Amino acid sequence: MYTQKNKSILRLYREQLAIIVILLTSAIIVFFSLLMVNIHRNHQGTILSNSLSEQITLTQIMAKDSNRVFEIESLLQVYNGNGESKESLQNKVNETLEDLKQAENSYIKQYNLIKQGYIVQDNAIVSFKGMHNDNLNNIFIRHDKIWPQYYESINIVFNNKSNLTELLKATRYINENNQMLLDYNEKMANLIKEYDNNKTQVYINILTAVGILILIILAVFMTNTYINLFLPMNQFYRGMTNIGINDLNVAIPKFKREELKPVFYEVQTVFDKLKSLINIIEDLSKNLPFKDILDKIFNSFQEYVPYTYIGVALIEDDGQFIKASYASAGKEHENLSKRMLGIKAKIISTSLHKILKDKKARLINDLEEYVKGKNIREYNKILLEEGIKSSITFPLINNDKPIGIIFFSSNQKNIYKKEHIEFLKIVANSIMLSLEEDILIEDMVVSSTLALAVLTEERDPETGEHLDRMKIYSRMLAEYLSKEDKYKDTIDMTYINSIERFSPLHDIGKVAIRDDILLKPGKLTEEEFKIMKTHTTYGGKVLRLADENLMKKGRSVFKMAIEIAEGHHEWWNGTGYPYGRNGEEIPLSARIVSIADVFDALTSKRPYKKAFSFEDSIEIIAQDTGKHFDPYITEVFFKNIDKFRVRYKRFNRHHQ
Repeated sequence: MYTQKNKSILRLYREQLAIIVILLTSAIIVFFSLLMVNIHRNHQGTILSNSLSEQITLTQIMAKDSNRVFEIESLLQVYNGNGESKESLQNKVNETLEDLKQAENSYIKQYNLIKQGYIVQDNAIVSFKGMHNDNLNNIFIRHDKIWPQYYESINIVFNNKSNLTELLKATRYINENNQMLLDYNEKMANLIKEYDNNKTQVYINILTAVGILILIILAVFMTNTYINLFLPMNQFYRGMTNIGINDLNVAIPKFKREELKPVFYEVQTVFDKLKSLINIIEDLSKNLPFKDILDKIFNSFQEYVPYTYIGVALIEDDGQFIKASYASAGKEHENLSKRMLGIKAKIISTSLHKILKDKKARLINDLEEYVKGKNIREYNKILLEEGIKSSITFPLINNDKPIGIIFFSSNQKNIYKKEHIEFLKIVANSIMLSLEEDILIEDMVVSSTLALAVLTEERDPETGEHLDRMKIYSRMLAEYLSKEDKYKDTIDMTYINSIERFSPLHDIGKVAIRDDILLKPGKLTEEEFKIMKTHTTYGGKVLRLADENLMKKGRSVFKMAIEIAEGHHEWWNGTGYPYGRNGEEIPLSARIVSIADVFDALTSKRPYKKAFSFEDSIEIIAQDTGKHFDPYITEVFFKNIDKFRVRYKRFNRHHQ
């Protein structure tokens, strides 16, 4: 029964609606706050992990550089004029001492900050000052017992490098205590990260509790709204019918589904949208790869917004170009994603430039009419051929800086309305947050690992740019294979991007190989070659450990990198190493990189050989087809040999 007699229906409706909006907005704010806390936690965790891992790395660098100084000084003491010049050896000593000094200063600076309760990286500060932990204090005490002598030993390396007796004594102390120092730093890292995770979890629990409370209040209020609003409206229509104002046959209200169908479905739609947004937020907090998030978003909101394709293009090359980078499509556009991904355009020459500049959405309800009379670009041609008729385009903005564009497209004309823009703006912002986190995490992880690979290559100046060349050759070969029937369903744009990203890690295991073997100008002995071959398994081990740590965070990054590191020296006929795999037992990625790696090695100068000509190099590869190389991949390589020749000449012009 209607009890609020002193309130009009209109006033009551407005009040009820206002409260619903406030509760819904509060729920969305709470859950977006959860999202931001999770993103902040991941970002802060990344800073902690990188900084604390760097501290561990610095101890290894100090030990390694001290040993290197001792080795070179030992050579200088017995120098007989053969081999490398004395001046060159002295330069190496000086360079190593500079690296050692830098590592020592960085270690001391960061350790002192850690004792004060801070981590600093790239002007970002993470505080754990409120942490009171006896275990951490005990580690500081034990660390400080061995550090003075360790520090003194490093200073001996600086100041008494020519005194081999003192140098040997100092180096021995560093080596004997390095593992202990590593253990202390690792334990410190684990305790600090555990504290940070626990502290963040408290905020998450509070926000979750508030969110659940709001949803409970909202559910209770919705029931009250039905009693206070819908029943009076039913009485109103009954009264109108009784006095003949209308002929609506409205019965006394009964709680039947049929009676409430219109309202029920409207309310259900709102909650389903909210639930979909919450599910997306939960998925974002699970640290899923962006491609998986995009597919989930595509499947979550199709019921509410008429799109059949979502595409994401990212800005590259210092803001000059934009490239189609991610896509998710329905059955209406089976080939669209594969045709679009990878296409690049100069931003200034496209209409996207205005969207990025104005930072506003663009609505096209008839693509055919929009491009009529214009110079149709490749991407618009593909869209029209694949049945795209309309689209809404949003700029992706991060901290007032554009990072890309997102397209919601449909196979129907005149399908989009103003309300679609507003809803998709929320979805686009969620995509922005996920994309930012995905790129941040993967780029930081892969960049850190790639830096190690670059350091490995730079030990030999003749192969310093090998990584850039062979990754381009690898990508080219993967792209050509993706167009062949055999691999068109296996090699997609994600695969191609991955092989470009991870092929430079193929020789990362060489960090474990001594310089006298790695840089030997002549032929290796049998024992030396046996040691050299271990770089494949060592590289796989390093990357697998990194991937296992990432899997604790819910993602795997280095699967293909592991395949390449372990398999790029396997031979098609089974005579390669380290496992003697043959044929298609060897991962496809490793078989592709193998040809690219050998091709660049043949056409490049190395300590033990001169560069072969392009023609001689491809002749050698042809001779090894079916023995060293996959004959099918080699066939595709030769099928596109003119394009590889153009790229080869471009590299040579660059180095002339």
